[in-house]
Amino acid sequence: MTYDMVVLTQRAPDVRAIIDSMVAAGETLRVRGGGDGALILLRDDEGSPLVSIESAQRVDVEGEVGRVLGGAVDAGLTVPYWWVEVRASGGDPRAPGIAHRFADAMVERLGGAVWPPNAPEEAP
Repeated sequence: MTYDMVVLTQRAPDVRAIIDSMVAAGETLRVRGGGDGALILLRDDEGSPLVSIESAQRVDVEGEVGRVLGGAVDAGLTVPYWWVEVRASGGDPRAPGIAHRFADAMVERLGGAVWPPNAPEEAP
């Protein structure tokens, strides 16, 4: 089963922010595209998929994210902002931590929030 999360960014994700965030997730990870360019896959040295990152979707309706995810995850953000779905493989205990490092780096560069805000425990 995958570990799913959402990155909400105040500014539109650009190529530089995405690349820098992928490097922050893990410098040794390999990158592969998918879904006709709508998906980025982060893989380990053996080629096993660890994290998938979907293209950003613009959010124009205030309160919509709170309705979908519950709570005030979008508190402090003003429309428009961007929604990026990130999925960590359920087959590797490192994957959720890698996904959160990517997400946290995106928010550091572009402002925003991560849902859920904390990664589950990473196995040694």
